[in-house]
Amino acid sequence: MTHRIWNFQAGPAMLPTEVMEEAAKDFCDYKGAGMSLMEMSHRDKTFQGILDEASLHLRRLLEIPENYGVVFFPGGASLQFSCVPLNWLGEEEFADFSLTGVWATKALEEALEFNPLCQSVFLGKNSKFTEIPSLTDNDLHPKAKYLHITSNNTIYGTRYSKFPDVSVPLVADMTSELLSRPVPWNKFQVVFAGAQKNIGPSGLTVVIYNKDLLPKKSRKIPKLMDYRLMEENGSLYNTPPTFSIYIALLVFRWLERKGGIPWIEKENERKAALLYDFLQECPFFDLPVPKEHRSIMNVVFTTKNGLDEAKLLSELEKNGFSGLKGYRTIGGFRASIYNAMPFEGVQALVDFLRDFTRTRA
Repeated sequence: MTHRIWNFQAGPAMLPTEVMEEAAKDFCDYKGAGMSLMEMSHRDKTFQGILDEASLHLRRLLEIPENYGVVFFPGGASLQFSCVPLNWLGEEEFADFSLTGVWATKALEEALEFNPLCQSVFLGKNSKFTEIPSLTDNDLHPKAKYLHITSNNTIYGTRYSKFPDVSVPLVADMTSELLSRPVPWNKFQVVFAGAQKNIGPSGLTVVIYNKDLLPKKSRKIPKLMDYRLMEENGSLYNTPPTFSIYIALLVFRWLERKGGIPWIEKENERKAALLYDFLQECPFFDLPVPKEHRSIMNVVFTTKNGLDEAKLLSELEKNGFSGLKGYRTIGGFRASIYNAMPFEGVQALVDFLRDFTRTRA
């Protein structure tokens, strides 16, 4: 494969090189079929095998209980902001939302369209979204059906290092961290994740939900948003994003070969510690997020002591480091170090930042 830059994009994000190379070999002629998988019917037995294997690997990697359904949805994770309340709330019911960032806020806005009693139990904007709350039952409404959280905040570089210890089920948007650490399934009613961070190409969303807790349908739900219907049809009620599911399968295989969730969790912690430790010690950078709330996936930082942000960003791009500009509304820098980013890439970034700032000390 030709030279690849160090891709720190927040999403769509980098994929493992091994996955890209295998997909490239199969792109025009999938396993001798004489056509690309992208050209193949989703009803073909070949694709059915891919779909079944992808579900099997995902279940094994995350140790998903048998009573949880696994559905591959189109539409991106934001579609689930509507799907969840439509499937899990009756018209007179409501849920609580922990607003730790943009995506949790959007999820509440969407839920209010269908269930106007839904409410926030934490307003992260009061701390510029740099903190994660320690929620208990005392913070929640006693009649709330679930608590919605965004487990890792891509934009602000925060995460729940410990999930809320509450008696109501959790619904979690895990778009930017699913497959990076274990999931304690006994806490969760629904987990969903857009694929474009740790799983595969954009356009695919993985939904994992407790089938035992899914209530009987009390109102009309669009068919493509109906959890029970989609699961009963094996993610094939309509044409799914077939190539994205294939890439996801390759990623699942890759992760299993490497050592699965236990291995990647340690590797992610090692990468994050390397970068955070350098930024903490360097006099030209500031870390706005308190240590106990920092994301392992998205490292957010700013410059100080006269270091020219625009100059640094320009030099990073010239030297093969892509995607380090912070989110458009907050500026600064953001290094997204998802599963596919190797330790060597983070080391290369630290070495470059050290050399760049040394000449300005």
